[in-house]
Amino acid sequence: MTLVPGSEAARALFPITQHDAYLNHAAISPLNVRTAQVMRDWIDTRIRHGHPPAFANPDLLPSFRRRVAAFFNAHPDEIAFTRNTSEGLLLVARGLPWREGDNLVTAETEFIANVYPWRTLEALGVEIRRVPAREGRIDPREIVAAMDARTRLLALSYVEFFTGYRNPIATLAEEAHRRNVLVCVDVIQAAGVLPIDVQAMGIDFMASGGPKWLMGPLGAGIFYVRRDLLDLLDPRTYGWLGTTDPKNFFDYEMPLSPTASRYEHGTFAWPSLVGLMESIALLDEVGVASISAHVLDLTGRLIEALKARGMHVITPHAHDDERAGIVTFQHPRMPAEQVWEALEAAHVRVSVRGPGIRVSPHFYNTWDDVARLLDVLDTLERAA
Repeated sequence: MTLVPGSEAARALFPITQHDAYLNHAAISPLNVRTAQVMRDWIDTRIRHGHPPAFANPDLLPSFRRRVAAFFNAHPDEIAFTRNTSEGLLLVARGLPWREGDNLVTAETEFIANVYPWRTLEALGVEIRRVPAREGRIDPREIVAAMDARTRLLALSYVEFFTGYRNPIATLAEEAHRRNVLVCVDVIQAAGVLPIDVQAMGIDFMASGGPKWLMGPLGAGIFYVRRDLLDLLDPRTYGWLGTTDPKNFFDYEMPLSPTASRYEHGTFAWPSLVGLMESIALLDEVGVASISAHVLDLTGRLIEALKARGMHVITPHAHDDERAGIVTFQHPRMPAEQVWEALEAAHVRVSVRGPGIRVSPHFYNTWDDVARLLDVLDTLERAA
């Protein structure tokens, strides 16, 4: 039976709903009871038996890869497990065969995890071109105009962390590929709340951490690389798990794995990894298309309610396809920290980002949660 977004059954999976209106998934998601239980089970097994029996299951990791591949419409051979988004982006930054005089195109509004990995390339003589944001939007025409014959990579977030603007990745990827430019996408602010099809969107490399919209624990992430780019993307360094036969302990000459597992250096943070897989299974049960429709409805109604109260909505919202799960707004008279403190006192959980309050509901949230935020704003207004 499908789990309906906003239903009592959905809310029951998140004990935090008993006391908080949690609207902060762009920062970190609370754990659901299913994910927490599989992590406890893993730890309990190790407490009792030392060596978890799952280690002896040769299909465990392949089953995880199949689950993630199906979630993103990829092939299991294209999936590697990482610790976080940054690790995946660093694989691309370090692994491509850069040449002095190459350039990389990105945007000036990126989260710093999608900035610092590329800055390391400047020492190699690679130019970093940052397209400016205008009224919260990154004009795709300016991105295309920034590419030339020496552009090697387009590196963008699918959804910008501050404004919540959704970049038109499929359109940009088509333009990039026409110019022989590869496309690397940070999807941490989209995976789990927007459908992502790496093939249809033309994504060459993709990185995400697990603890935001994927609703997983800290310490586990996902990296995707298109199969025909495996030989192009040099792992630079690799460990025992990146070989063709990790269980062959006495062969020191094994070649690299022919799959994306070549980018997995050593033992995983297993409790985090099994937790992330359970969270993805839950999102699959709900259905990302249903999640997207529910969240876009909540955020769309929130935007209209904020505007009616005289708030400045920073998130671009003229068209539904330019927004996702994030709504960032600014009070016309009060600093963001003051608004945040009032919301915290009322157990409404959001983030301060720059001059704005960032709100980010997920599939188990309801309009009642959003209304609690609006009630705080109304109270502040009456007290002013």
